[in-house]
Amino acid sequence: MNCREFRRKHDAYIDDTLSGVELSAMARHRQLCDRCGQLDTRVRRALLLAHNLPSIQPSGLFAERLQARLMEERRLLDVGRMNCGAAAIHPRPLSAGTYAAVAAALLAVAGLAATSMIAGHGDATIRLAPVVASLPEPEPSTLATPAMVASMPAGMAVWPAVFVAQQAPWHLASDVVRH
Repeated sequence: MNCREFRRKHDAYIDDTLSGVELSAMARHRQLCDRCGQLDTRVRRALLLAHNLPSIQPSGLFAERLQARLMEERRLLDVGRMNCGAAAIHPRPLSAGTYAAVAAALLAVAGLAATSMIAGHGDATIRLAPVVASLPEPEPSTLATPAMVASMPAGMAVWPAVFVAQQAPWHLASDVVRH
């Protein structure tokens, strides 16, 4: 389960409409991924808050006032349509700002087209930087030989020491002795 899949299925997860396998995968991902866990928490808190809001009861005259307002708006819309009939026959000329905006948009489109045409003629081969090793491979440690590992019983605290010793910079210890 990845984060994208979690977000895509999150609504169904909250509604509990996923299969048992998907529900457990979603729950496991929510526990492992902090971002998805926080998303789930935020959504569940918002839903809890919305469910606990008191319901709104409109007044008894609300329906009558609404119908009167709708009729008034329809009347104003009809009056506006009658006045717009004359304006449709004689359209207003465009302003200088409109012409400037259209010209700027045309120049921008032409510039983008020219840039894409110039950029399209370049070499399409992708060249990667060369890889150079900066440190030689470390020499194998004598502490982690099979004989050493086999001689240690399971559960001893020597295992971490073996791995630390294998990675320890021995040259630093010799530098300290000289000074």
